Amino acid sequence: MATGKPVKTIILRGLALLSFFVAAILLFVSYEKIDLQSSNFIVKYLDWDGFLLCAIVDCIGCCYNLVVIIIPPGSQLWKTVIVLDVIVNIVVGTSLGAGWQTYILVNGGNIHAKWCRICGITPYFCSKILGSLITSTFGFVISIILLLYTLHVSVDPFLVGH
Repeated sequence: MATGKPVKTIILRGLALLSFFVAAILLFVSYEKIDLQSSNFIVKYLDWDGFLLCAIVDCIGCCYNLVVIIIPPGSQLWKTVIVLDVIVNIVVGTSLGAGWQTYILVNGGNIHAKWCRICGITPYFCSKILGSLITSTFGFVISIILLLYTLHVSVDPFLVGH
């Protein structure tokens, strides 16, 4: 990476940054207030730990990709980027697993726990959460592609020159 940043890398990092940013914003603004039999019912992303974890990790992914875009091409920090890419992808993948599982529980309910589905009464909230999870998954896929590209360029798996 000492010769300069490839345009592909900058575009992929920008897409990952943008998708994590949009996913975090969607989670932060996801709430719905409804009236059920003369009582107010407010649903927020803070009510579920899986969604809170996704919001925090989306912010981390956004900030990390911004920092990597800003790193100058000849910097010694590029040696740690591959390791940090792996760590960030592991954290994003785990938070997405927790977020999707929480969404499945919120959307479908749990018969054994006698918990009704929340998405039946708060569709606006659930559509924002679903949009955030899809956008974050898109950013995760881009990050994985970027990691594989970086490994291919830096390590050259077949030890053959270009």
